[in-house]
Amino acid sequence: MSSIAIMADSIACVPEEAAQQYGLTTMPFHTIVDGKDYPDNKIDMPWLYQLLKDRKNAKEPLPTTSFPPPAEFCQAYKELAQKAEVILYFSMSSPFTKGYQAAIEGKKLAQEELPHIRIDIIDSRTIEAGELLLVTGTARAISEGKDIDEVLELTHRLISRVTLLQGSETLFYRDKGGRIFQAKSWAEAQHTNTFHTLVEVDASTDGKTEPVTRARTRKQIMKTMVDIAKQKSEGNPIHAAIVHANVPQDAEQLKTLLLSQCQCDELYISEIPGVVAVHNGEGLLDLGFYITDQPD
Repeated sequence: MSSIAIMADSIACVPEEAAQQYGLTTMPFHTIVDGKDYPDNKIDMPWLYQLLKDRKNAKEPLPTTSFPPPAEFCQAYKELAQKAEVILYFSMSSPFTKGYQAAIEGKKLAQEELPHIRIDIIDSRTIEAGELLLVTGTARAISEGKDIDEVLELTHRLISRVTLLQGSETLFYRDKGGRIFQAKSWAEAQHTNTFHTLVEVDASTDGKTEPVTRARTRKQIMKTMVDIAKQKSEGNPIHAAIVHANVPQDAEQLKTLLLSQCQCDELYISEIPGVVAVHNGEGLLDLGFYITDQPD
């Protein structure tokens, strides 16, 4: 039996190669369209992107999202308990979702039947590319044979160090979904002006959306992302992740630009799931990174 298992919500955008390498499990969140439920692992993304465009322009009811109920979490924990004695669940930033509390309630249900299993619920204080890096960083520590106390110490250190920069073409969907926070004025300004935005969501922003800058072009946003990564890393190597919403060419351009300015010990590229698309639309581009630990 493996001692520690990791499960993350689908917002972490864990790519298949990382899931296979580290034995990671994903808890799918749900998109609701006209009363029908589509789990993130079963939704047709091209169909969803087109529906979002059509309904935005026609001002029809947009899809909504939901988190898994406690019973789904309980069942997932019970399945993981068949192969692990410790379960770590990574949640997207708790200000974004009641799914964090549902995970805690599911833990209470599971431990009524599995009192010997340890379940830790981790508030990542970030989303998407940032959460992905926390998951893979923690999984790497487990694969290196660290015990649970060492693993959790590393995880919480990474939470404080991860930077998540999120560039988007529109804040319309984010505003409608109630996750706009301090960027509300920008969402309102986009009603009359066309511009790209860059926001930050990580521990430094208390896990909420905080504006960074806005620009006329996507290229300017990508340059700012890399400039921030270069400035913060101060020449040290970084672990990085790029997550996108149906713009693979932009993701590759960002990768090329990042590698020209920063040394990356690890770099993932991944696509968003349905729930993230509902709250951001097409064109989202994330850059998450943290500085690699340096030897003493």
